[in-house]
Amino acid sequence: MGMRFFITWILFYAGITLSASISWGLDYPPKFTFQKVPQPLAEQNPVKPQPAQPVPTAGQSFFDPSFGTILTRVTLGIGLRHEYSRFDPFNANQSMIILHQPATGAWRIYRTISTPYDQDANFVTEIDLAECRWDPTDPNIIWGLSREHRTFRLIQMDVQSGQLRIVKDFAEDPILGPVISSETDLYRITTKGEGEPSQDLRFWALFLQGTTEDYRLRYIFTWDREDDRVLGLYKIPAREASLLDWVGMSPLGNWVVVGADADWPPSGRTLGGLNLADKELRKFHRLAHATAHADVGLDAEGKEVIVMQNGRTDYVDLIPLAWDTLPVTEGSDYKKSHIIPLLRLFYADSSPHGLKSGIHLSCNAPGYAVISTYTPPQPAARNWLDRTIILVRLSRQKPEVFYLARVHNTTKSYWEETQATITRDGAKVVWASNWGQDIGKDKYFLMQLDMPPNWQSQDKRTSNW
Repeated sequence: MGMRFFITWILFYAGITLSASISWGLDYPPKFTFQKVPQPLAEQNPVKPQPAQPVPTAGQSFFDPSFGTILTRVTLGIGLRHEYSRFDPFNANQSMIILHQPATGAWRIYRTISTPYDQDANFVTEIDLAECRWDPTDPNIIWGLSREHRTFRLIQMDVQSGQLRIVKDFAEDPILGPVISSETDLYRITTKGEGEPSQDLRFWALFLQGTTEDYRLRYIFTWDREDDRVLGLYKIPAREASLLDWVGMSPLGNWVVVGADADWPPSGRTLGGLNLADKELRKFHRLAHATAHADVGLDAEGKEVIVMQNGRTDYVDLIPLAWDTLPVTEGSDYKKSHIIPLLRLFYADSSPHGLKSGIHLSCNAPGYAVISTYTPPQPAARNWLDRTIILVRLSRQKPEVFYLARVHNTTKSYWEETQATITRDGAKVVWASNWGQDIGKDKYFLMQLDMPPNWQSQDKRTSNW
């Protein structure tokens, strides 16, 4: 470990990320292949037993006994974790990670030079911004929204120096400024925590939120950072505001995506369900009856999609972001739409194989989605997907699903949910785990799976069953 530590420091200061194959002392066998899920759309698939394992110590690496992937416990502290499945917590060269401590609200940056990441020697700084997102190219820059009341600023922070730069003050914008001045209850800009800008951070879609009427969302607006121009402004009718969950841009910046609850009973409200909009916010198009756990991404052909759980059909769907995509509310509707079912969530209480887990999705790596499960204390896991993390290849012609890891986690509170996320380069997957201990007490740590080297470019997608 001494020589590895020395080499790591050299690579870190050179701005180079360690290969995923150097997984803290472990390496994948030369002919390693992911195990393929035979029939993702079927009710049943092979279930490998989950052997009992002791709680890993901080920094400990080991092979997943079910699927052979390399896992590491990468945090020491209890109650420190990544933010959510949709966001990559690592910076551009993976030399740093942002971690959240929900109990205190703190956001902390640590170097990843050694495990556990959260040891004192790795600490960089704390962040006092909302909705923090790493810059896609500069490893030292993080972007966020001001947390001060009635401050409508997009801010850039150099985490090494602590220097802040105001990228945009929307209160001074020629279009938004008069709105903010005249409507004095407006107090912040937000995506409501789940939306993202375009991958290049050029296009942004945000809410303006007010304090009156139970903190009602008042406007959606879009902004082009390159031209410093507000492209669209949509005043949200009061009867629609209560449905809204999040807003964000598509990865390539072509679309605005608005997540909302179902418009039920049907009343013709524009923003009910999952909606697509143009950047000018003049045209809206419904993609799904209701919004569930989802993430935007790129499919295997580089086209913009959203992958989402369909509460009407109990499938996970690949939904093309396009005007001609039609909602699917029943199984027969798939033949009429461009939406593609990827796997079945077999929720059947009467069946001994019924799924008992909830899911989260992460589409950060182009062409792929990671789906993780979170399972309550009772009853015991019994479906092939329970307590499992899987990888989905987002091919419209031939989607494929592969097992990644078993989840030693039992969820009784929100922050105990697994919420696995894959990095943008597909090198790592991280998730929260309590290892089935102290359930409901928010005593979790962060697990990491290091993917095999060059797994995306090599045709290794062959079943080991």
